[in-house]
Amino acid sequence: MTLNKILVAAAITLAPTATLAQDMTGAYGGIAAGIADIDVNDGALAGDGSSVGVYLGYNIDMGGIVYGGEIDFDKNDYEVPDAGATVDYATRLKARAGAKVGGGLLYGVGGFVLATSNQLDEGQGYLYGVGYDLPVGGNYHVGAELLQHEFEDDALQVGVTTLKVRVGFNF
Repeated sequence: MTLNKILVAAAITLAPTATLAQDMTGAYGGIAAGIADIDVNDGALAGDGSSVGVYLGYNIDMGGIVYGGEIDFDKNDYEVPDAGATVDYATRLKARAGAKVGGGLLYGVGGFVLATSNQLDEGQGYLYGVGYDLPVGGNYHVGAELLQHEFEDDALQVGVTTLKVRVGFNF
């Protein structure tokens, strides 16, 4: 087989599938589990942890672009050991916009986050990131989401990076 044929075969195999013909408008919800990396005051303190939560959202399919909103709630096991602090819960309000790629939805996300801790005041911040949801078997979907959270007050600057896997149902 010539090099050109190999390159053409590889390009066809690796190219994203055609845009989904189905309408992605509607409500969805599910569960998510993930991990976090925490950076306080530009590396002065660090931490990590895991989370499990639920999410609920709604998409509006405008042809080539899908817009939507989502709210999620996590029970966290985030810890910054040297500060003796934990983050117990996080609630996020997110706006999403994306395109149908490879059989699923590739999207960007931005929004607000509220984190609660028994040791610290409630933290309010903003978030941004990317995600991908892939329909599987009927009305189900699986996906992943990578988010960067930023919190800032007079004494602290906290960055939290989360990576979550998602499993849900489209209503």
